[in-house]
Amino acid sequence: MMAEITTKNQIVVGRSVDLSPSLRQRIAELSGLKPNWDGERAKVIKPHVLADVIETLKRFAQGTDCFREPFLAPTFDGFVQMEWHDKKRSLEIEAVNQGWSCAGAMIGNDGNRHYFTAECERSDFQRLEKFYEWFVGAELIWPSL
Repeated sequence: MMAEITTKNQIVVGRSVDLSPSLRQRIAELSGLKPNWDGERAKVIKPHVLADVIETLKRFAQGTDCFREPFLAPTFDGFVQMEWHDKKRSLEIEAVNQGWSCAGAMIGNDGNRHYFTAECERSDFQRLEKFYEWFVGAELIWPSL
């Protein structure tokens, strides 16, 4: 079973060839995590999740001239979270069983931090791109249904 996951992860990592060297390195690191990588029974990253993260990042990079690389973090249950942060806005997109869970925060004109959440299907790349466009400031209002 572990050898099968390792082989699938190697194939998936190969799909990241169009991403920057630093993102390819991070994806390779995530794919190489072993069971219990956190010392508290964390699961290995699911190959299909890593493939979805790579596809999402490739679409973001192709869809905008101002692509900013995210921080990629593993979650204990075998998923991945993509994080972007700047002075006024932050965006976290986490792979979950049902698809993607998105959370945004921004400092409003009133000086207060405002939070937003949404969920979308794993294959809804168009909606994911809207969340990223919100983060970079191309969309002024948090994308809703």
